[in-house]
Amino acid sequence: MTPHRRRSIRHPLAATAALMVIALGTIPASAQPAPPPAGSQDPMQRYQELGAQASNADEDLLESQDRLRTREADRDKAKAALDQANSNTAKAEADVAAFRPQVDAIVRSALSGQQLSGAVALLDSGNRQEYLDRTAALSVLADNRGKALNGLREALTKAESSRTAAADAQEMAQLAANDAAWAVEQVSTRKKDLNVQIAKVREALNDLPSSDKAKLGKVQDNGSYLGPPGAANNALQAALSKRGSEYEWGATGPGEFDCSGLTSWAYKQAGVNIPRTSRQQYTAGKAVALDQLIPGDLVFYDDGTDNPGAIHHVGMYVGGGKMVDAPTEGQLVDVRSVKGDGHLMGARRIVG
Repeated sequence: MTPHRRRSIRHPLAATAALMVIALGTIPASAQPAPPPAGSQDPMQRYQELGAQASNADEDLLESQDRLRTREADRDKAKAALDQANSNTAKAEADVAAFRPQVDAIVRSALSGQQLSGAVALLDSGNRQEYLDRTAALSVLADNRGKALNGLREALTKAESSRTAAADAQEMAQLAANDAAWAVEQVSTRKKDLNVQIAKVREALNDLPSSDKAKLGKVQDNGSYLGPPGAANNALQAALSKRGSEYEWGATGPGEFDCSGLTSWAYKQAGVNIPRTSRQQYTAGKAVALDQLIPGDLVFYDDGTDNPGAIHHVGMYVGGGKMVDAPTEGQLVDVRSVKGDGHLMGARRIVG
């Protein structure tokens, strides 16, 4: 049976170095068990097993790329917060600078005894109207002094708060930048792992007898299949319409596909958005028992450990114990047995 594989992505801002360590520990190991030496097993079996291992490495790469995108977004958000905090600090400090001369003048005036009280104004007044005019002026001055003092107090408080916020934002921005840099390194590592695995698949593909390679390069099932009316059947027909399309690592159509690229593309044609990778698609919709499958359901394959973190392939059930899928390099989108590589571990119903 043809092999099945898939790729994946995804990733959050670590607030502390400790969270970074935790995140590191959650990344699936990309190293795969070494296959038996060439010549020690059936060439087709070796090709299929290597295809599954490459798909697993592809999933790891997609997950690391998704994680990188998330952390780059976190970094940009933290940088924007830092810029805003710095802007707030500059404004608060400008307000302090504006109010300080006024307050300094008030202090100098108070120390030199140049402030007139209401009583002094009365004694100096030649008449009632002059008294009223002077007391009104003093009231305005007192009000201005109060505004200056309160303004300085508020500006100083805001400046201190803004400096604290800016310091916190600077720390978060640095953590986000560190996380993004680490994610870049992970993507690079995953790409190297995948390239090694792909090279092995191609070598095994070239070792196949010409008759096997010829069979892999042709559509074997042109039958008609129907699902329940609605989005599930629309997605099914979309996937079936791509029989004969070539497999390409990381491709999402419309001419070439990887396994989850095909299923996500097909459901998109039906107006339903599902996650990009097979591991992520395993969280979509609702779980369905393997003996309750209906056309349009997605079926998933792992390494035989029943571990969702080891999922490397997804196909779409068409009925009659078959699925339509994009298996691996060297094969076409086609209808095949749902038995796959023998590691069918679960299914999800996307709609209905």
